[in-house]
Amino acid sequence: MKMGRGYYKMSEMKYVRKSFWIHQYEKEEIFLTEMRKKGWKFKKLYKGIPTKYEFESCEPEEYTYQIDYVKKENDTEDYHLLYQDAGWTEIMQWEAVGGKWYYFCKKGCNMEERIYTDEESRYSLIDSLWKKYSIYFLLCCLLEVNGILGCLNMIRHDELLSVLGILAIAFIVIFSSAILFIFYNVVALFLQRSKIRKKLG
Repeated sequence: MKMGRGYYKMSEMKYVRKSFWIHQYEKEEIFLTEMRKKGWKFKKLYKGIPTKYEFESCEPEEYTYQIDYVKKENDTEDYHLLYQDAGWTEIMQWEAVGGKWYYFCKKGCNMEERIYTDEESRYSLIDSLWKKYSIYFLLCCLLEVNGILGCLNMIRHDELLSVLGILAIAFIVIFSSAILFIFYNVVALFLQRSKIRKKLG
């Protein structure tokens, strides 16, 4: 940030921990847009619970952010050129089940200028996520339930308050939480999918 007479001030960094569910990507876009209006430019994400967002100080500006999920088979040069030709800047990518989430921004953009935001495109996106996460949920359930049964068997053959018993209980809690987390996302995606489908008739 320039201060005059050849002096520069180091950009200030800010970190915000915040989580959004898979179906709440539009709320995440609004969050990033509002942060830019307050003088904080989104830089990147760090994995964690909750997710950590990195921002860099800047002049308060009107920018619109768009987050888009693309399947691996559709992650082509044409996909990126579509955004580039429309004036969007690609910020980062985030690995996801069966594809990637891409973060874009554009100066002075209104909601109507965003790409893939009509109801048909939104339905296609949610439907794709729902199908992929449903399969992922079933696979995880098989693994997690198998893990829970293994832990229960460990407790049955060992004292509950022993080291192994306590570890088994901890893993049961972790496995159960993972199942609930994925199940919630699958249900939320299904409900959102149904809502958009109803609008489309």
